[in-house]
Amino acid sequence: MHQQFSISPAEAKRAKWPHEIFLINLIFNHIFVFVATVSVVGSFPLLPALVPIISCCIIGYILIKSKQVSASDETWFVKAHWQICARRNRLFILLLSVPCVIAVGGLWLSKTLGWAKIPTIALIGGVGLLPFMVALLVLIILGNESVHLARSGKLPKSFVELHADPQAVSIQQSDSSGEK
Repeated sequence: MHQQFSISPAEAKRAKWPHEIFLINLIFNHIFVFVATVSVVGSFPLLPALVPIISCCIIGYILIKSKQVSASDETWFVKAHWQICARRNRLFILLLSVPCVIAVGGLWLSKTLGWAKIPTIALIGGVGLLPFMVALLVLIILGNESVHLARSGKLPKSFVELHADPQAVSIQQSDSSGEK
């Protein structure tokens, strides 16, 4: 369920901005840039390092900016969307650390046990990267939904109940199917 708020178009634009930045990191950086850099890794072996560098910059920006927005005189609705995005950003950091640990552990295990290249890649890809890619897809879907909610002046009802602001003007409640 979602709760509808009366917001201005400018407020909606400011509220969807953190989700758009988050999606740029997920879709553009972690999918498109990753695929492009891995495809030329033979010629440019350091190019894949762009992905974590860009990601750290975007992650840092979202975390720092969300704290700045929380401390500012911005509207409660915009602050709420920055908080939602920052929380998903922290979840993404956790999800990203798991395949990194698995990759390092898999490489160490492979070297220790003398495994061939194929079993090592299967271990790292199947145990580390595949679940990460599924989680990445879920975060992309949630990010797209958040952009839509921000644009239409809505917040998840569960968030509103936890972080209620008496000055925020709720005009209606609706569920995800659009019923009132």
